[in-house]
Amino acid sequence: MNSHAHHLASDLMLKKIMQNCFWDEEEQQLWVDCRKILPEHGVLAIPSWDKMMLSSDSIPEYPRHFSLLAPSAHPQLSAWQKQIPSWVKESCALFPSYQLKLLHYVGRYPQLLELLDHSPVLAWRLVSSHLSESDIVSMLNDKRTQLVEQVGWPGKVETFRFLKKLRLRQVNEQIAEQVDVCLLDEKRLDALQALPRVNSMALSLAARFPDMIGCRLHLALASMPCRPMQCQSMVALLEDAYQLADYLQLPKSEVDKIANTRYLVEVEQLYQSWLKTLMQDEPLPTLTLSDTPQQLVSKEEWLALTEQQGHAWVVDWSDKVSEQDAEFSLYAFTLEDEVVGFLFNEQSKEVVCVRQLQNALPTSEQLGRIHLWATLK
Repeated sequence: MNSHAHHLASDLMLKKIMQNCFWDEEEQQLWVDCRKILPEHGVLAIPSWDKMMLSSDSIPEYPRHFSLLAPSAHPQLSAWQKQIPSWVKESCALFPSYQLKLLHYVGRYPQLLELLDHSPVLAWRLVSSHLSESDIVSMLNDKRTQLVEQVGWPGKVETFRFLKKLRLRQVNEQIAEQVDVCLLDEKRLDALQALPRVNSMALSLAARFPDMIGCRLHLALASMPCRPMQCQSMVALLEDAYQLADYLQLPKSEVDKIANTRYLVEVEQLYQSWLKTLMQDEPLPTLTLSDTPQQLVSKEEWLALTEQQGHAWVVDWSDKVSEQDAEFSLYAFTLEDEVVGFLFNEQSKEVVCVRQLQNALPTSEQLGRIHLWATLK
């Protein structure tokens, strides 16, 4: 959730940066005035694509999080973008960090341009390392297995095969960590060789649920187009399902139904059917909620929110909820007629889990309200 807030802040910052761009046609340079937004960078001079290819000047250390390759209606920025080949721009735009550095390197060195075509994640990993330009250039003549070993991954053919199979819409820090998890674990890496391609959904599942690699659901997800938010929803739903199955102590044959589904909607149906077994026959209390988070202190209230939202909050119930040293507390509130529930770690002061109605993940507005409450608590 903190990364989600950071992402929103970064987007806002980049919009401001785009408004302070000036394209110098004669000098073939994009000037970016950061003095009011990021004063430590002053006024940046970013060369055109042609100058990146032809100049022999050392490649500068661009600001790490400057993402200037997204489609833009800003005439000054789009004038600079127009020179860049579409496929290069799209490949570099996958990476919110070290984007300009990657662009400059692939413009300067044909071997890196070829690597960007075959394995954009490896090209990015190479330029995002703390190696000098001369070190990077000397490594470009190495075999691919040597190259992946130099950047900290297993130096074997399977590593490069996996990297070539990646089909990602964006490579943020979380996805980069998932790539590391899959590459540095031999069992995961070997199991993933059977997939024809690895998209964000297949990668997220492999990183979080290694025992599901190659199952029916995994193969189905790997063939579907996906967006980053879908990956978050998928991981959240699977975590919910396995936690509930464990809480109910379901037999293995029942739990295996998760991996044998073809679509996530079937996982949700399984989850909701298991959830019904939790609910008591006697009537549950009616929750009277306001726009201020209210702590739910009885098990009946936890079950009432469970029934209302379709999320098994009760798996985290403890008999110590109402006591001073209880680790977790459950809160609920309404925002624009939506009921929002969240689990709060009283010891670490962290928001652990948030859901709205129909077991859906929260909106950015709902998250903002919760984080403001946690700050003032």
